[in-house]
Amino acid sequence: MNIRSFLALVLVTVATTGHLIGANLEVAIRRDRWGVPHIFAATLADSAYGLGYTQAEDRLEQIFANYRQAAGRSAEVTGASAVENDFQARLAGHETVCRRRYPELPAEVRAMCEAFQDGVRAYLAEHPDKKPSNALDIEPWMVPALSRMLIFNWPMGAAKRKLGLRNDWHFFSNEWAVRPERTADGAAFLLIDPHVGLDGPFRFYEFRLHAGGHDISGFAPAGVPFIGVGHNAFLGWACTTGGPDTTDIYVEQTDPSNPKYYRYDDGWRKMTSELVSIAVKNSAPVVRTLERSHHGPIALREGKKAYAIACPYFDQIDFITQNYRAMTARNLVEFDAAAAMCQMMEQNLMYADVEGNIRYIRTGRVPIRPDGFDFSKPVPGDTSKSEWLGIHPMKDLVQVLNPPTGYLQNCNIGPDMMARGLKLDLAVYPKYIVNTGPGGSNSRGRRAVELLEAHPKLTVAEAMAIALDTHADGCERWQAALRNAAKKVNPDNAALRKAIETILAWNGMMDQDSVGATLYRVWRQFAGDNKLRSDSSASKLIDALGEAVAWLTKNYGTAEVTYGQVNRIRRGNRSWPISGGDSGGGAMTLRAMASKLEGKYFYGHSGQNWTQLVQFRRGAVRSWSATPFGESDDPSSPHYTDQAEKLFSRDQLKPTWFQPSELEGNVESTKLLLRK
Repeated sequence: MNIRSFLALVLVTVATTGHLIGANLEVAIRRDRWGVPHIFAATLADSAYGLGYTQAEDRLEQIFANYRQAAGRSAEVTGASAVENDFQARLAGHETVCRRRYPELPAEVRAMCEAFQDGVRAYLAEHPDKKPSNALDIEPWMVPALSRMLIFNWPMGAAKRKLGLRNDWHFFSNEWAVRPERTADGAAFLLIDPHVGLDGPFRFYEFRLHAGGHDISGFAPAGVPFIGVGHNAFLGWACTTGGPDTTDIYVEQTDPSNPKYYRYDDGWRKMTSELVSIAVKNSAPVVRTLERSHHGPIALREGKKAYAIACPYFDQIDFITQNYRAMTARNLVEFDAAAAMCQMMEQNLMYADVEGNIRYIRTGRVPIRPDGFDFSKPVPGDTSKSEWLGIHPMKDLVQVLNPPTGYLQNCNIGPDMMARGLKLDLAVYPKYIVNTGPGGSNSRGRRAVELLEAHPKLTVAEAMAIALDTHADGCERWQAALRNAAKKVNPDNAALRKAIETILAWNGMMDQDSVGATLYRVWRQFAGDNKLRSDSSASKLIDALGEAVAWLTKNYGTAEVTYGQVNRIRRGNRSWPISGGDSGGGAMTLRAMASKLEGKYFYGHSGQNWTQLVQFRRGAVRSWSATPFGESDDPSSPHYTDQAEKLFSRDQLKPTWFQPSELEGNVESTKLLLRK
């Protein structure tokens, strides 16, 4: 049998069974109607090869951009604006640590890293004309370095807060899990809903892997073959920002006569020092000095004080190992063993499975702090009494398994507010493990509890509606305030009176076809600009609404404007209306989208980015997903903005066709690769 006939046989096997047979050199890539690759192979390493090829087809420039950012080499191609980020990558040591420790990764993890990059190279060899200007020689250590770079936003953000520095990294996300007894089909649900930037390294890539007895679905960074969050045929997990305090600042007392030395107990220690040279496009290299005490790199000097960042992730490399173990786990015991590695950044980790279990862990790599110091602030570094005493094992962390409430949600809130009537005694944990005050919630957390409580037998349609809910938290209070204000201040402006009537009749949903939503959003914008609250004076509330009416009339010729005309997402020179998002005054709908006013439009820039809803029925796991734009970065591709136009702007999720049998009839193209 010649190779063409053999590959034809392989394709028939894939089409009929969803699995490959025979030698482990063949990879079948079946793209569904949204361009999402479903990759069939004999081993996970072979599937990673196919994934590298498809990511290169769709996101080649992003792969290189992500690797450059992780290596601290972005300024080489983008210029001086990237110098600070490059220096931070060098300070964190992503390349240094990952180069040194890469051989320590498990063989199966290294096999996937290397096969993935072989797939990228195979695509480049076939399409040398597609090589982008930011290309660099890729090496396996870049995979863990990229993963490290992404998770370091959280601990380094904590370090900045403790230093009193501006922290530009703010993440908000949703997640919830529901046990079978609270669902119509008797199957657990999991919502995975990260809210991150629509561009940059957090614009993850969607895929399915069917290989080596594993069926895996989810999203991963461009440049990595391991899903960050997602599911397999047995279980799934989600993450939201929030978690223990993992990173500290030590104040080093330097020697007045020689600031390279710092006091420690009864003696002096010398800081290490190295020159970091950052290549810059169209400019001379930028050279900086990077100093370290034994606690960590020096982030700031003030007089005789040097502030060192102590971070338990600095020497770690196994975040991708934890992800590998999670995505290949088959039950709660195996998933917990992965989570117990404590390689994930500080997060609210939520889980569900086909057995009906739901699980929450307030996870992170948490130092054991000694008593007698307030680690929420910089602590003295000149004494051994302040040194960490180790790392907390997972059993020390806040966690909940199968609560009587039957559901859990965490939309960046305190763990005690995850369900109504949840009995969780946070007082038994050290404050730095809880890392939030009691009773802490937000607009999304309150709404999630309200809706989950209201659906004791949750259906798929109801679950989707909750995931995409657009209710403006607290709007009823503002409507009541406006009603009272209108009684006290009787405006003679007809357009203003009409606006009052419209807001009072509005149903509170930030839907794209709603005029009331537009008036409310812009009114709350002006109210916020004027530092007003719902209990502010009647005249000020009416004046703020008058400003909103005037602004809309100036920009649109009328105040009767639908929300979708004002609230949009865009890619390139096209834009689309969207529901939900920022309802004004800082409150987000569950369908969250942070936006920025540009001219007369609020354009979304971060929020729902790789939403996934999963239903866990044994042997028949189903899931649905959507992203704001599309799978491809090629403007000429039909999948550049298809999801923006046909899903995201229409408040819909698409089926993932996770089961190979579901994929039949929904295949757009098939490609067979021989792994060389």
